Amino acid sequence: MAPFDALKPLLPIEIIQAFEIVWENLGKPGDWWSGEQRIEIAKEVRDSSPPSLTERITDLSTYSNEGTKIITPFTRAVVRKVTYESSSIDKDTFEKIVEGLGEDRYAELASIVSQMVPIYSLSDILGYVREKLPDIEAGKPSYTRPGDLIDGVGFLPTFPANGLPHVAVSLSLAQADNARRMLLVRAMYSGTNFAEMIWNHRNLSRQQIELVAARTSAINECFY
Repeated sequence: MAPFDALKPLLPIEIIQAFEIVWENLGKPGDWWSGEQRIEIAKEVRDSSPPSLTERITDLSTYSNEGTKIITPFTRAVVRKVTYESSSIDKDTFEKIVEGLGEDRYAELASIVSQMVPIYSLSDILGYVREKLPDIEAGKPSYTRPGDLIDGVGFLPTFPANGLPHVAVSLSLAQADNARRMLLVRAMYSGTNFAEMIWNHRNLSRQQIELVAARTSAINECFY
């Protein structure tokens, strides 16, 4: 069975195609993480669950950033922090994360998480088993960083917003993964109809969709 076959009768083809593009690239070496490490990051999202109040990550310094395993306990903690506690990542927390991972690895990690969460959340809502992760592709990261970055848009260096929402460029350091993240946003949110004031291609109207989006952002204490 091909990836996401079970969801094809339920979802628009544009969404399925976006999911497939994410899966085609997930196990490949990225800019700063190997394919094996990228899959391990995705596994941490897949296998973890929302923490109780007493289980929340309040001090990243208690997690070791040493070891020979695929990713360190510190990295796993950051994955869970981004997945479930992103609203608590203030400037101080960001600086602790960057001290341990570096800006580029953090951007790629956050981009991977932000691709996994909507795909798995939709599967959970629909009552389907979370898709098996793709195979790992051997090779080394490219260790490349985009040029023409600026400071001041977000915590991380970004491309200039140039009229785009800041959230669209917030993970510019992970250029390829950020593009796939935004592909998911477009496919799952508006499709190619974002500029139109009236949407007839969704079961909900645009006003209803925007209301759900605003309420979800408020509940999650979204910066944007």
